[in-house]
Amino acid sequence: MDNKGLAGHTGLDVNLNNITVAFTFPSVPNGLILYYGEYGGNINVEVNGDLKNVQNFADINGAVIGGVNISITNAVGQKGVLNLLGAINSFSIGGQELWIDHVCPRK
Repeated sequence: MDNKGLAGHTGLDVNLNNITVAFTFPSVPNGLILYYGEYGGNINVEVNGDLKNVQNFADINGAVIGGVNISITNAVGQKGVLNLLGAINSFSIGGQELWIDHVCPRK
């Protein structure tokens, strides 16, 4: 963890370098947002058991993963916001030279 702002939000960022983190929610959210900074390598995004391995977040913009709609907003340079819309039973994310911050499930 660091506070360099590499994910584009304030506070502490989590650096996911060659690692994946899985999230468990107390109830099934109907959406999720997270801020990211991608600086090289690939990205792994898993939603409801459906895993996608891509080079950039732009590769999944407009996709449906695990029955959940994916969009990327506020993308400026290597930073942006990942938006998921739909019932999320499981979610994990990881990659290389990837920072995330402000993971916020939505009801």
